[in-house]
Amino acid sequence: MPFLIIMALYAVRIYRAPVDVRLKKRHVGPLTVAAGGVVLYLAWDRLRPDGVNTLYFAGEFAGVAAVYLMSCTLVLATRLPWLEQWFGGLDRMYLRHRQYALLSMLLLTPHILFHFLFAGRAYRDVDAHQGQLVGIGHLLGAGSAIGLLALVVVSLGRVGRILRLPYERWLFLHRLTGLLLLSALVHGWLLDLVIGGSAPLLVVYLTVGLAGMAAYAYDELALRRREPRADYTVGRVHRPTADVIDLTLTPAGTEGLPLTGGQFVYLRVGGRRAWREHPFSVAGVHPDGTVRLTIRALGRGTRRIYGDVREGLPATLNGPYGMFDHTLGGTRQIWIAGGIGIAPFLGWLTHPGGTLPAADLFYCAPDAGSAPFLPELTAAAERLPRLRLHPTFSRTHGRLTAERIRQEAGPITPDLHVFLCGPAAMVEDLSRTLHRQGLPRDHLHAEHFTFR
Repeated sequence: MPFLIIMALYAVRIYRAPVDVRLKKRHVGPLTVAAGGVVLYLAWDRLRPDGVNTLYFAGEFAGVAAVYLMSCTLVLATRLPWLEQWFGGLDRMYLRHRQYALLSMLLLTPHILFHFLFAGRAYRDVDAHQGQLVGIGHLLGAGSAIGLLALVVVSLGRVGRILRLPYERWLFLHRLTGLLLLSALVHGWLLDLVIGGSAPLLVVYLTVGLAGMAAYAYDELALRRREPRADYTVGRVHRPTADVIDLTLTPAGTEGLPLTGGQFVYLRVGGRRAWREHPFSVAGVHPDGTVRLTIRALGRGTRRIYGDVREGLPATLNGPYGMFDHTLGGTRQIWIAGGIGIAPFLGWLTHPGGTLPAADLFYCAPDAGSAPFLPELTAAAERLPRLRLHPTFSRTHGRLTAERIRQEAGPITPDLHVFLCGPAAMVEDLSRTLHRQGLPRDHLHAEHFTFR
């Protein structure tokens, strides 16, 4: 109960905060997941059968909580557009997806430990038929735990780079998550003595698990047919540097997608043997529906696009997604772009009919040769009197710091809004530093490339 009171007070504080309602909404999703976990525990604690060992109960509830979080990860993987507003965008949804998956794996440790320490006597005197079910339950639980552990491990950045697992295989393995959840769900149904001793808890447990299975079924059977998409043709192809490609895509039909600069889309290029879809920020939308994407060749898929894409190829865009939007901020803003993270800012500067705030744009790159969009940004700063451009080259100026931001853009005051897009280390370091200097967290807006 104290946890619910704390969350309620936190929700009231968010509700009363003087920020855009869209910034308030993005807290609702994580709060709902956390509150759901607390309510689940209260139900288990209140309705558990008499005489259940406390440590055994803790271990079994850890397993139930793991199933709950696994169901949440599957719901967040559906890319349902209406969910974005409650988590702050698809990038944040995927970050939560990863966090919940990791937490569910951590919960399996006390579940396995306490189950084997305290459940042995409960299964000692069962008949042959029950013993067979117990054996099946243990087998399903072991398979689910090993499979989920493998999926979490191969999704870690360093492990992925070591294994060099092709995306197609990684995706195939992750499409098994729903089957692993089903295995875990049946495992708990067969073995959990708390669930077996309380019909209401069994109903709640199955409802939680089936919600995750329903999301999995939607993802596998319906998402690819219901997701907003449009056909395009690759137009201009420009390679300003050895690792950056600038594409324009022309709608192949009467209408393209309703896009704005700063959002991102999933791009698939080619016909029958189309390259896998990959998310990219929208770097511009023209009045005729032509879309601009800027892509840096970092991984295997983007290197293939850089080397093989050419004019006239068919392409498909899915989306749009993302909530990286300068209208969330106030009248004074600072924009910080690292490398290809300049893409959403280019989209803002070229969006037709958009009204821009007074902004200082810091374009960070190793040197001028690694900043292919600097001439375009310089022209935009000359055209837009409220935009001030600050090229920052790490090899000559050093890394961008809060002190340099203060020197060039003015004092860091609580009414300032900062938008960051670029390498995760840069975004995290500057966000932490600026928050320590008094900038509210809700005034720090970041586009996360981590999930891409």
